Amino acid sequence: MKLSKNNRRTYPIILALFCLAPASFSLPAAAKILFAELVTVTEHSFELYWATDQPQTCLVKYGGNQSQLDQKKTEPGRAAAYHFLSVNNLQPGVKYFYELECRGAKAPRSRLSPGTLVTQTLPSGNLLFSFAVMTDLHQGETVAGLILLPISWLPALSPGFTWKYPVDNYWAFTARNAVEQINQYPIDFTVVDGDLSAFYSRDEFESAKNLLDHLQKPYYVLRGNHDRVGEQPEDWFKKVFNLEESAYSFSHQGFLFLCLDDTRLEDGLGEIPEKEFIWLEKKLAANKNLPTFIISHRPDELGAPDISKETVARFRAVLEKNPQVIACIHGHGHKAQIKMLKTAGQDLPIIMVPSTKEYPSGFGIIRVFENGLAYNFHRTNCADCLEWSATTRREYFGRAPSVLFGQISDRNLVYPFPEAIRALVKK
Repeated sequence: MKLSKNNRRTYPIILALFCLAPASFSLPAAAKILFAELVTVTEHSFELYWATDQPQTCLVKYGGNQSQLDQKKTEPGRAAAYHFLSVNNLQPGVKYFYELECRGAKAPRSRLSPGTLVTQTLPSGNLLFSFAVMTDLHQGETVAGLILLPISWLPALSPGFTWKYPVDNYWAFTARNAVEQINQYPIDFTVVDGDLSAFYSRDEFESAKNLLDHLQKPYYVLRGNHDRVGEQPEDWFKKVFNLEESAYSFSHQGFLFLCLDDTRLEDGLGEIPEKEFIWLEKKLAANKNLPTFIISHRPDELGAPDISKETVARFRAVLEKNPQVIACIHGHGHKAQIKMLKTAGQDLPIIMVPSTKEYPSGFGIIRVFENGLAYNFHRTNCADCLEWSATTRREYFGRAPSVLFGQISDRNLVYPFPEAIRALVKK
């Protein structure tokens, strides 16, 4: 090729730029996946959460054969550093394999994200109703994850975590996102299982009510240890939510719900007073034919640091006499946990729903069928929620995933009713 005079001058410059291009204009490096978590498995879906060291758009490959992941789903929207993806349209009772990939980098298998799952098989019979459970909102809190000693004047064992924009703090956007997500489910009502406030002030209860009033279906609130009275002039928990009693019951489609108050008003320590125990025992005795849920802030049937052994023993004795109890639901521990308690000749699920306000941050959905129930925990998934979960998963000196997240079986459950319960439901 014959070059003109001008081309002969510029050609060496172009050639030099071309030679420098690999160093100056190299493609972005592969992403580093900081962690991956398999959060939820339902009969038709699974949900993943992870973070990357730089904004990315990632994808999940999945299928029924480990050597042939023939389906994939790519994250919608723009690149981000904190990620959440739901894979849908799966078949129930099927084993699936999956692989998370971000620009060539693949997430290693781990206890939190094993790369395989089995979708749930729901109980037989018609779906009767479903409800959501939120807990531990802690409206007005300023620091999350403090580890405090029982002696009040001693300093905290950990400094805790704060959000970068206090004008819209973590307790606001996590609860708001949970409400927005719950409104997308075909539920009948929501139970808010205690610790709505952080310092039991009127403003905090009103903040909680303002958020919860955006739920499109009815909701019921329980008192937690943070919702005590202390030296306040009023019981703002009862006053703001217009409750005559803080322990009460309601019925729904032939099922009984007993909502307890296990908090001592002056200091927030655990206590079920004699009057309430008598009410609970009479209520159950008078409704032997109604399948029943018992909801309390603390795990009173399993025990807690501030629950006496006598209270635990009496609570278990109540359960032993009442095989119509389907499940006990509580919060307080801020963690995912499901235990089966052997009582009244059958296994009784004790479900702890994780807190809404910090890692793993979310809410539960319970679906009640003619012959059993299904429970799934769902994570808050707004952009700030995902970043805040990544921050607070460093709680417990970095052990929060072990302490709070639990196993996949602590966040998802299918419980076939015993024959005695099925007989009551059919009535």
